[in-house]
Amino acid sequence: MAKEKTTKLQHKEKRAPFAIGATVVMGLYSFTLVFPLLWAILCSLKGANDFVLRPFDLPTRWRFDNYVKAFTELKVMIEVGLSSRNVYLAEMFLYSLIISVGYAFVAEGTRAACAYCAAKFRHHREMRFMHQLVVALLVISLPSSLAASIVMRQTYGIYNSLIGEMLVQIGFTGSNFLFYYAAFKGVSSGYMEAARIDGAGEYTIFFRIMLPLIRTTFFALFVLDFIGLWNNYEISLVYLPSYPVVAYGLYKFRSDRAATNVPLQLAGCSLVILPTLVLFMIFKNKLIGSLSLGGLKG
Repeated sequence: MAKEKTTKLQHKEKRAPFAIGATVVMGLYSFTLVFPLLWAILCSLKGANDFVLRPFDLPTRWRFDNYVKAFTELKVMIEVGLSSRNVYLAEMFLYSLIISVGYAFVAEGTRAACAYCAAKFRHHREMRFMHQLVVALLVISLPSSLAASIVMRQTYGIYNSLIGEMLVQIGFTGSNFLFYYAAFKGVSSGYMEAARIDGAGEYTIFFRIMLPLIRTTFFALFVLDFIGLWNNYEISLVYLPSYPVVAYGLYKFRSDRAATNVPLQLAGCSLVILPTLVLFMIFKNKLIGSLSLGGLKG
């Protein structure tokens, strides 16, 4: 017993410097992430002149009205036929929600369905080919894919269309397919067999049994996809010029107005953070939860 205690103490002493060093490194890294965010929120409450003169001091006058002005002054001009109109921040928020939620749900739903078929019906030659095709496309470079994708959308009449762009999201390629594939392989096929014996169809098995069992994986990938789409300004710049999202609006406002009112731009950026923060608070238990299976009846 004495030897075991001595050995444990020695291991703890060896781990102590590493643990301290890792804590210091992670603390510094966390500071580099949190400090710019807090600084941006603080500067969003300043006036334009106050920001130029005292960028790192507390505001001399707290300008909470910057957040109200963001909805009336942050705007993007788009062309509608032969005329043009202004799109303000509230409308950009709507387009961002439609694209981020709708497109992420369609993309992750189709990937999950295809991965389920590839994982649970591996004896079919077509399913094995689909899995191998996904792996191959991950390592094969496709030059000029951006130009080809624009021409494809114009050819099929879905360019600059919200519904058309949603249809483009339907597919099974990408690394997320492999995550779903691994998740479904880890689920016992006994659930499927038990459901078939009870008379359940394939759609019932997938939507009511198999998909809920990997909901942790689905919600995690959905949130990551949502964040990527929410911060993506290129989708409006390239594919949907008539539907500017918030990220594109801030990018366009910055390029058109230069740095005339940085606190106003930072107020708009702070508002952009809110949806992702709310989404994380709603699904945080799903993201950090663990999948537990059991309870098959004989």
